[in-house]
Amino acid sequence: MNHDNEKTTRKTVLDALNQSVEHLDAPTLSRLNQARQHALSQTNRPRLLGTQWLKAATFALVVITVINGWMFFATPDVQHVHSDDLELLIANEDFELMQDLDFVTWMIEEEHAS
Repeated sequence: MNHDNEKTTRKTVLDALNQSVEHLDAPTLSRLNQARQHALSQTNRPRLLGTQWLKAATFALVVITVINGWMFFATPDVQHVHSDDLELLIANEDFELMQDLDFVTWMIEEEHAS
């Protein structure tokens, strides 16, 4: 019964709308037609700030911000060799250690780490 009632209501509304359009004057019909054509032309145009473009721009901005932040905070600190450490190494007469630069670098890094 409910389905038949919906059909009847729909038909009544459509008939009333069709009858009301038949009794409109020519300038009103012309303005309605122009408004309809304008609305239809707007649906065919791609929107620059549509939801897909807005989502893509937001995602790109977040990615760029994260990458820049990661690169800024991930830069290693420059380790400065203290002049006291360098003087101790030079004062030491064991020049074999001076020849092995990798070992000296490791010693300095270990000293700074502890």
